[in-house]
Amino acid sequence: MEKSNTSGYILGIDQGGTKTAAAVMREDGFIVGQAVTRGAYFPSEGMESAVTAVREAAEGALKSAAVDWKEIALTVAGIGGVDWPGDDRLVEDALREILPLGEAVICNDAVIAFYSGALRSHGAVICAGTGMNGALIDKEGRQFVYGDYMEEKMQGGSALARRAARKVFDAELGLCPPTKLTPLFLEQAEVSDVDSLLKRYMMEDVFRKELRFLVPQILMIAEQGDEVTRGLIIEYAEQIVDYMEAGFRRMKMNPGEEEIVLAGSVFKGEANPLTKQVVKRIGERLSGAEVMRACYEPVVGACIMGLTRLHREPSEREKGIQESAAVLGLLYG
Repeated sequence: MEKSNTSGYILGIDQGGTKTAAAVMREDGFIVGQAVTRGAYFPSEGMESAVTAVREAAEGALKSAAVDWKEIALTVAGIGGVDWPGDDRLVEDALREILPLGEAVICNDAVIAFYSGALRSHGAVICAGTGMNGALIDKEGRQFVYGDYMEEKMQGGSALARRAARKVFDAELGLCPPTKLTPLFLEQAEVSDVDSLLKRYMMEDVFRKELRFLVPQILMIAEQGDEVTRGLIIEYAEQIVDYMEAGFRRMKMNPGEEEIVLAGSVFKGEANPLTKQVVKRIGERLSGAEVMRACYEPVVGACIMGLTRLHREPSEREKGIQESAAVLGLLYG
């Protein structure tokens, strides 16, 4: 893509445990370069590992875009692990030691996920992938990130799979009706009875972690009408909206004036029963709130957040954002 006569570029960064992505966007909304490298999570892997991955991705994106650091008007980095006051400054200081960083905004990666679905500066997001997080941004730009306020039983696909496994054990005891989840989990464990499944579940940490890969099948079983699985999905959706409702109260935000973005792999799919249940309950409990699924990969959300910070209206640049994201494979879903 050719460069235009803009006053600068936006560098977007998205870092999670799986990957670190970077993208360069012109101020007219066109994305002109991108790169992806390994993921990192600085609270457990160390700051040096995390910022080194950011540098690799950033330099790759600038090279792809044929853009120099001095042409970057703003860097927006959504970093997994920026959960506590002062974390943003720690990451920024570490990045400035290894990069010629100019103006920069460092935030939790849930924040940039909001902008991957909404072309405005305020609202709410729930991100459900392997784990779960969420954020709210009010009209003054103040942010609240759920972080560790979200308990273990809410942690995205991992938690949903564990809940489903427990329904298999409940069914074996007669605490709930028989469920189609049972043959699904027996096949995954390569065992013929629930006792053997339970032993693997309790004794093998790797096996428990790998159960998250069953989420698409669990959702499909719910969509097919399995009573136990459908009840599980409804309960989970209710608890997601509990957190959202509490977040709006905490931030003193009126849901009727906001957009709520659903992002992450757990919400993917047009027929997704969890998404349907969450949308239904938002309509019942958060009257007037507009719900939308993420349109772009989170790294594009970082760039769109940059547009808002530079007072460039994203909605006026939607065509360029969408076209260039499609060319570069950055559309979500």
